[in-house]
Amino acid sequence: MKVFYILLIIIFGSSSNVWSSNEFEDLKRRIRVLEKTKNQNNSSSSSTATGLSNRLNPALSVNGLFLGTYNDKGNYDSSKVARTGMKIQEVEIRAAAYIDTFLRADILLAIEGTSNIEVEAAIVEALLSKNLSFRAGKFFTAFGKHNQLHTHEYPFIDLPVVSEEILGEEGLNEIGVGASYLLPTDWFSEFTFQVMEGANTNQFNARAGSDFAYLIRQNNLWDLDDETTMELGGSYVFGKNNLAPSSNFDNKTQLVGADLTFKWQPAGREAYKTWVWQTEFIGSFREQTQEGWYTLLQHQFANRWWIQGRYSGYTIPNGANKEDKNQWSALLAWVPSEFSTVRLQYNHLNQATADENQVLLQLNFTMGSHPAHKY
Repeated sequence: MKVFYILLIIIFGSSSNVWSSNEFEDLKRRIRVLEKTKNQNNSSSSSTATGLSNRLNPALSVNGLFLGTYNDKGNYDSSKVARTGMKIQEVEIRAAAYIDTFLRADILLAIEGTSNIEVEAAIVEALLSKNLSFRAGKFFTAFGKHNQLHTHEYPFIDLPVVSEEILGEEGLNEIGVGASYLLPTDWFSEFTFQVMEGANTNQFNARAGSDFAYLIRQNNLWDLDDETTMELGGSYVFGKNNLAPSSNFDNKTQLVGADLTFKWQPAGREAYKTWVWQTEFIGSFREQTQEGWYTLLQHQFANRWWIQGRYSGYTIPNGANKEDKNQWSALLAWVPSEFSTVRLQYNHLNQATADENQVLLQLNFTMGSHPAHKY
């Protein structure tokens, strides 16, 4: 900025010899005022993941999900989630800002439908060193890949069958604390440890308030070449559940997860022609074993168009509650910008009671600044 004004002085000074000392001093004074204003702005504002904010003015965003559903089964069952009809799937309100030099806060309120509001995330994070970070609050825990995503970030409109059956519709969203350490390797390698309340009703929900759940995750990312990356992660959670101990089982739950992701994005003018392949296994081991996996493929075949496919399977292999179901999904997405998308999805669900066919149409839009979605 200062160089720019000096150039103006030189240019106009060379074209006119009538500069007075008062005019020259006045111009220097204006430069000093501009520099002072710039420095004050830099000291009072910080760059957050959601854009520019300052301590008195956090970055705000609103995300909306409108959903239309057709289902050929179970439309008279009021307890069924995916019935034929239209609804506001979710409205998400987010505020994020740096509290001070050390702490960053991220608050997210989710409104399901038009009335039910909940605190989906309330996180305070601190970067303790260049390799070590800390977080506390309520958040989607670092179990696997899909569990860490908010609803509008899902690669498909709905959850994979295995995630919904084992972790529930809300996922592993817990109150807790955690730390992540970036290992000093030549590639991205991060170790995460989290202590959670253990409130998930599907897997934990233990009777005592001191019955916490404990999570560890190791995540690695490699650049295979200039256009291809590979991510490999493993997760483990241990905690108590609300079942009474028996002669054969105690009231403990162990969750195991493994995920693998490949992403190919060509360099140059056709960078939008992207391929993503992701697969994930989830297993729950307690009085009965639950396990399953999904695999999905995404392809951006034009500047604003994506086509996707997914298979998801789930099973209870043994016991009186033995169960087996799987789902095939296909999706077409029109993405006019990073702030909106329209997605059309077809599901075929195979299960013991009766097969189901579903068609989902979703409008996903964001107002205001918003953090980048997870890789």
